[in-house]
Amino acid sequence: MKKTMSTINQVATLAGVSKATVSRVLSGVVPVKEETKSRVLEAIKTLSYSPNQAARSLASNKTYTIGLVASRIDTAYYGPAASGVEKALRGGDRHVIIASGNGSLEGERDAVEFLIKRQVDALVIITNFLSEEEISQINLRCPAFVLNQTFPGGEGHHITFDNFAGGEMAVQYLIDKGHRKIATVTGPLWKHDAYQRYLGCQKALQNADMDLHFQLEGNFSANSGMTHMQSILEREDRPTAIFFANDIMAMGALHVCAEQGIKVPEDIAIIGFDDLDMSKYYSPSITTIKLPLYDMAEATAYLLLNRVYDTQFPVKTSFSPELIVRQSA
Repeated sequence: MKKTMSTINQVATLAGVSKATVSRVLSGVVPVKEETKSRVLEAIKTLSYSPNQAARSLASNKTYTIGLVASRIDTAYYGPAASGVEKALRGGDRHVIIASGNGSLEGERDAVEFLIKRQVDALVIITNFLSEEEISQINLRCPAFVLNQTFPGGEGHHITFDNFAGGEMAVQYLIDKGHRKIATVTGPLWKHDAYQRYLGCQKALQNADMDLHFQLEGNFSANSGMTHMQSILEREDRPTAIFFANDIMAMGALHVCAEQGIKVPEDIAIIGFDDLDMSKYYSPSITTIKLPLYDMAEATAYLLLNRVYDTQFPVKTSFSPELIVRQSA
């Protein structure tokens, strides 16, 4: 004899609650009193109830699936960001489909198209090549959410970080340590975060009535840090300190210094940006500016849940930098 499947109404009756309360417990995105939640979960267990995802999607016209586009998923930056988003969304009973751009603009575009065709309810975009204008156009097709950047028409769709203050903080630290020949290796200056860090760097120097020794434009990669560090060491008038706009470039620079017998920070001081986990384990460990990437990623996911699914998670929408002093500067 075929076993009859339990219904949400039966769960509600057994638990002594409304059908809506059962739905809230199942979604996990609206707070429910612990005592009530326990009764509902016990009823679900007793009845072996399993919600019908297909019926749920038809009733709401949503797939309860989120697309996550990362430029890459195998780096020290994008990995923690993707992990923070995925954990928060899974806790909100939402499925996540991750697509990688494999480190190229075309790859990022293909990833977006793939996810939109899968009819995701929204996108979290953590990319390196998509411009703000292109993300704005994507948002017209599918709600897009970003962290550490903005895009036109994206009010309420982004988690911000004060990159300007971070750049200023990094260079002010070098000034306070007595450095007067300070150079910087920026990220791509068309990117909002890289440009703001550069402007903050200039502000600290301006306040100290100093000029930037020189500026080089990198691309946030370790290879970029290595290439620029090599060129810096070949200069006759070397700086005494360098502000690298992210930790990965700083790591590349430290590798070159180690190969050439340059002592850090004795011969040249290096400060990075991001405070990636591996920065503390480098030799020397990297003095840096902390960008709370995992926390910002979680906040982005909660912002998405609130906007797309009308949940009520408390969301911190802006974050501030913190100086992390280690051995390299």
